[in-house]
Amino acid sequence: MVKFRCLVAIALICLSTVVAGNSCVDKLDSYSDYDNSPDRRDIKSLRPEYYLLSYSWSPGYCQKASAFSKRAGGKNYLQCASGRAFGYILHGLWPQGHTDGSAVNPRACLGNQGKIARTQLRPFLCMTPSVWLLQHQYEYHGTCMPDANLRTPTGYFTKAQAMHQQLKLPLQQLSFTASNLNWWYSNNPQLASGSIKYWQKGKEWQICYDRQFKSVSCPATGSGEAVDKPPVEINHQCTIKGNISKRSGRKYYFLPQHRNYQSVVIDVAAGERCFDTISQAKAARWQKRLTS
Repeated sequence: MVKFRCLVAIALICLSTVVAGNSCVDKLDSYSDYDNSPDRRDIKSLRPEYYLLSYSWSPGYCQKASAFSKRAGGKNYLQCASGRAFGYILHGLWPQGHTDGSAVNPRACLGNQGKIARTQLRPFLCMTPSVWLLQHQYEYHGTCMPDANLRTPTGYFTKAQAMHQQLKLPLQQLSFTASNLNWWYSNNPQLASGSIKYWQKGKEWQICYDRQFKSVSCPATGSGEAVDKPPVEINHQCTIKGNISKRSGRKYYFLPQHRNYQSVVIDVAAGERCFDTISQAKAARWQKRLTS
């Protein structure tokens, strides 16, 4: 097992190196009681209308986990005590219900499932470092995938991993502010406007996809727990403002010397964003807004 000794000054670099590794198998990770038994009341066999990728901050979870669970062979050993520095991990790929904001979502569609072999789970432990959580995600969410090829454990996790690998994740925990929402869009320009939201209760960042697994603006939620508009305005912190024309849909960036700079208001949830440099704005394929 590789040992990582990270000084505070290079902690983020070490974190990036660990998570980028292609194997998170650990011989001391021998937890075996990871099968799930969904209650009959949990079963909601519904056709999904869209999907969520949900990300949780691993250090926050580990801080609350019991010391017993973090011992070798314990439920949380790999995630919390193996020496691997996990940051944001994929909580799950979740089929969701109606786009009208209904709180009823597909869940445990095939009822109780057999225990998944560790050999099947190993390739996905860097993404979700817990055999228990992987088993749980499959039984409660993977069984609700409408495509038969994605309704098997390997098919479900492979699809989740492919979507996961398309994203750039923050290396530190991000609270729900406009600047942090802007970080997600700026570092993942492939995501559609309004496709990112924050689950306040679980402190998780979530990304919406349509039934073809393409990034899509999130439907309105009826639960009041997930919101896509940040509580803090970004405009007073912005150096270069990225604005989308309501008339043409074109993306322009405004420099501070532009006569309309002060009046430009950034709506991050609509895909508008803040840039630190002109090079950054050009790399994202935004055009300079001329004075005239």
